[in-house]
Amino acid sequence: MKNLLFATGLFVTFTGAILTAQSTRVTADIPFDFQMGKTWMPAGEYSFQRQSGVLTIRAADGKHAAMTLTSPASRHDVSQTPVVQFNRYGDTYFLSGLYDADSRDGFAVPASGKQRELARRMPTTDTTVIALSRK
Repeated sequence: MKNLLFATGLFVTFTGAILTAQSTRVTADIPFDFQMGKTWMPAGEYSFQRQSGVLTIRAADGKHAAMTLTSPASRHDVSQTPVVQFNRYGDTYFLSGLYDADSRDGFAVPASGKQRELARRMPTTDTTVIALSRK
């Protein structure tokens, strides 16, 4: 019985350490209003945290927050710092993904219905990239 309790304790300890290591929290000052899915977010400082495929965004002032599922993504360019990427249609920005430093790897945020509709109507998309910092 003692061995079972000891083994269970070790399992819980190591599983917690692994799950904590998979969580990444970064911050950025976003100079424009944007949308993540159906949620409108005003310009300001935000923290971005991804854990187990779920992205959580929180405004530094605590007034705005949103969550969404993400999927793996890759990009053409490699940045020396982690970045958050937005797609712009007219004067509307949509969060499209976050990417790791010195890598093409990152994760994408699913496009909302409004974003897909604007993409159909506007033939070109501008991409804006903002550096993230770890805090």
